[in-house]
Amino acid sequence: MTTDGNGDALSLIELFPQDEDWSLQTMRLLSQVAVGGSDLFECARTAARIGTESTDEDLWQQEWSRTAKDVAASAQAALDAGNITTARRAFFRSMSYWRHSEFFLDSFDERRTEAYVEGTKNFQKAVELSDGVIERISIPFEGKTMDGYVVRPDNSGAARPTVLFLGGADSWAEELYFLGGTEFPARGMNVVMIDTPGRGSSLRFKEMYSRPDYEVPVAAILDVLEKRDDVDADRIGLAGVSFGGYYAPRAAAFEPRVKAVAAWCGTWSILTDFYEFYPPLQKQLQWLSGSKDDAEAREKLAEFTLDGVADKLKIPVYVMHGTADIIMDIKGADRFVAALTSDDVTVDIYDGAGSLHCSYDYMSVAGARLGDWFLSRI
Repeated sequence: MTTDGNGDALSLIELFPQDEDWSLQTMRLLSQVAVGGSDLFECARTAARIGTESTDEDLWQQEWSRTAKDVAASAQAALDAGNITTARRAFFRSMSYWRHSEFFLDSFDERRTEAYVEGTKNFQKAVELSDGVIERISIPFEGKTMDGYVVRPDNSGAARPTVLFLGGADSWAEELYFLGGTEFPARGMNVVMIDTPGRGSSLRFKEMYSRPDYEVPVAAILDVLEKRDDVDADRIGLAGVSFGGYYAPRAAAFEPRVKAVAAWCGTWSILTDFYEFYPPLQKQLQWLSGSKDDAEAREKLAEFTLDGVADKLKIPVYVMHGTADIIMDIKGADRFVAALTSDDVTVDIYDGAGSLHCSYDYMSVAGARLGDWFLSRI
């Protein structure tokens, strides 16, 4: 059982008591139930097939992908019958199950590619059924493109305040829709989710690896957004979740078009606060940084630090972190907050509910607070 700093039991849903990481990552999936990214009982039935003894990652992949396929089939059947809403919702859930199926596989396992291709295809089928509220976009960047989505409150075309939402080391642009992304359109703002370097299709198919100067790809995205009629270019915010807690502050420090920034997981040094703090993701971080081994990853990731960057942020800053985060060290968040010189800094450190990584156990509250904060700042 996981406990907080006071020894009190945390709200960890142990569908897999044999493996804490399996349970934690499944909470990430369960947190999406409220916004249509998953279904509680589809998850429970899948977990029951896997059981409470096995730690076989092949079985994990097999059963979650089975659920993904079954739900996609039901989506297609609904679509064929003309039931658009039912089809859209099921295609969304299928994407989430595909993403979940590949989480514990090796970086270059072919099943990860299958999961990504099938999962994003189903999300895009749902997009086609969204009545124009969700739009696929491509951003030209260094001779390639970064692909993603603009999600609007409606399809009126009105210029809206807009938040660019950056994911972490293991997230897809599509998944961000269910990890707080829906909160922005619900409050009259656009949200933009793009596969930036080191993430999603940019990593898997274009060899666009992560980079410390994240203001460069962010600037390319803003160049496109500020020309859109449905974006108020004077009201742009930037949010990052998990590893994005580095990406967003780094970019905002050097990009004057960003009017407010949020780090959903604060950090100071990706090398010490993430790579060394949580070894299970070291292979993933090697992959996304384009490193051939541990030594090269350490050398590259040492450049991912907010030392000399945090004090440049003069805009409103929001930092969220949990005291029981086993993936990103809260000490990094503390260092980041201590170095800030902005006159408008909001800090939510969750102890008890919300204290897990990215507040998976408090998503409805944490995501809402994130949306409310941006609504009052941009």
